[in-house]
Amino acid sequence: MSEWTKPALDDIEFVKAVSAIQKRAEKQTDSDRLIDIYVTTDLANRARTTNSQLVLGRRGTGKTHMFRVLQEMLGMEGEVALYIDCRMLGSAITDSTGNPQGVAIKYFRTLLNEISTRLFDMARRMEAPIKDSQQKVFGTVWGLLLQIEPKSTEKYYESTFNYRQITESMQTIISGLDIRHLFIILDEWSQIPVSAQPYVAEYLKRAIMTIPEICIKLLALSYQCDLSKQISEGVIGIKLGADIPDVLDFDSYLIYDEKPIFVSEFFSQVLYNHLGAELNWDLKITGQEKSKRIIDIFTQNKAFTELVRAAEGNCRDFLCIFGNAYWEGYRKQEDVKAISMSHVRDAAASWFDNEKYANIRNDILPSMALMYIFNNLIKGYKSRTFMVETSKSKHEILTRLLNERVLHKLPRFDSHKDKPGERYELFTIDYGAYVRFIGTVYEPNQGMVKNGYQAKMHFADEVVTVQDEEQEFMVPHDDRRSVRRIVFDPDAIKIPK
Repeated sequence: MSEWTKPALDDIEFVKAVSAIQKRAEKQTDSDRLIDIYVTTDLANRARTTNSQLVLGRRGTGKTHMFRVLQEMLGMEGEVALYIDCRMLGSAITDSTGNPQGVAIKYFRTLLNEISTRLFDMARRMEAPIKDSQQKVFGTVWGLLLQIEPKSTEKYYESTFNYRQITESMQTIISGLDIRHLFIILDEWSQIPVSAQPYVAEYLKRAIMTIPEICIKLLALSYQCDLSKQISEGVIGIKLGADIPDVLDFDSYLIYDEKPIFVSEFFSQVLYNHLGAELNWDLKITGQEKSKRIIDIFTQNKAFTELVRAAEGNCRDFLCIFGNAYWEGYRKQEDVKAISMSHVRDAAASWFDNEKYANIRNDILPSMALMYIFNNLIKGYKSRTFMVETSKSKHEILTRLLNERVLHKLPRFDSHKDKPGERYELFTIDYGAYVRFIGTVYEPNQGMVKNGYQAKMHFADEVVTVQDEEQEFMVPHDDRRSVRRIVFDPDAIKIPK
């Protein structure tokens, strides 16, 4: 095991390392660096299947990073993986009529063109092609490019493209290139207009997903994805379970209250790898050793634990809150040796203000809903979590707050204390939102804390008891009994007349 020296946070190299942390995987052009800083989980193991998958998660959960790494790994194993950013597909797509099918046709045609062009480039780079195979691929690709114009049709359920011809052409190309499996990673699916998504999914299912050698990895935002639609003639699009047998949910994977030890160790490795890649730390050591070393950057274990909790399972938020705690907290305060809990608290509040609440501040209903939740639901309870009837869990107000990461959904259902037959879904308010109200008239009741309450915080294999003198800076853990009495009805939020 390599010798470890506690890092000096004021050292110029450490300062540069924090500054160099790249928060967006698509901005990282060095594939080796992407692999070096990646932390492997069971999600990555599940993603290696040749089954088509839907991958859900809000921005910053690590979807792009994981599948960029998967693309590199598959390439090393002789497989072919095409990574396609759907934002690029729609860069020049407009439809003045507002017809979702017209928009979908243009997206799918652009997608087929992109796939065909990538495969053409592969054929062109073949070093020792089988006799006549290269020319056959060239001819098939050009034929495919020429015939992907859609047919004119008046009814949505009728054939729009010549799916049989597209499928046969793709199979000829795959055979000619001797491709065992073709992984098509479609990132940023949610950039396709929601109304057009079911139609693009329908074209994708008919033309591409029927080919045995092709597996689709469809990466989308959790609350901006609509793969199917009921029309008069039936259901169009992709059906989960039937067409896509597996769903990877990033939002529910790193919830601290559900798996405190695992989540703490995961994020300690994330931070160690990002800093270590710049500081030439040993990235080959075990995850447990990384967890122990990363604590040297903080005043105590529970300061790091609060950083993990503040991230709410989101890798980008974790790195950004850490950066804020370092630059705006530690670097601006004299006579401190490491990052403290107060630095984390202030950084989380600042990140909430500038990144999350800023996106809803001027929207009346989401802003009213947030204040309603604090003033009417949370203020009297020592809990961040509340219940919403399952029938109302997809309300547009809740969806907006979830998209902006002001609220977070827990992967569990519950029942009301007095209504055991009704199902409710659990929502929790963002850590940064909660701490923003500490010290204001909206501050939740902290009496239990100030009267000697102690919380058990988990880190690695250690359980730390947090005393009340520092507990007042922390967002409290939920009292599950209280949660069963806190119900939010999004329909109660109305614009005053």
